[in-house]
This record gives sequence, structure tokens and C-alpha cells, in this order.
Amino acid sequence: MDVNFKKKIDSLIAEVSAITDLMTKVAVLNYIQQESGYLLWQLEDEQRIDEDSRDY
Repeated sequence: MDVNFKKKIDSLIAEVSAITDLMTKVAVLNYIQQESGYLLWQLEDEQRIDEDSRDY
């Protein structure tokens, strides 16, 4: 993984960890999970398209 991406992710995790309001922290983490799930779905779709194009 690119070091700059790791630093950004670690910084975001530290920022979320510092949230003291539990409801806000839960909302932020749920949103991150939702968005990362969408990114994973996109990646899997791109992989399927790439694999399908190799089959021809």
C-alpha cells in the first residue's frame, strides 16, 4: 500500500477515535463502512469486467 494512503487512513482513524460523543462516533463509523462497502462493490465489478474481457 502506498505510504501516503496509509498515513491518511491512520490519520482518519485517529480523528474518529478522538470523537467523544458515542452517537456521532457510531454514525461516522457506519458511514465509513457504507462507503467502503460501495468501493469494494465497485472494485469487484471492475474485476469481473476485466476477467470477462480476457475470456474473449
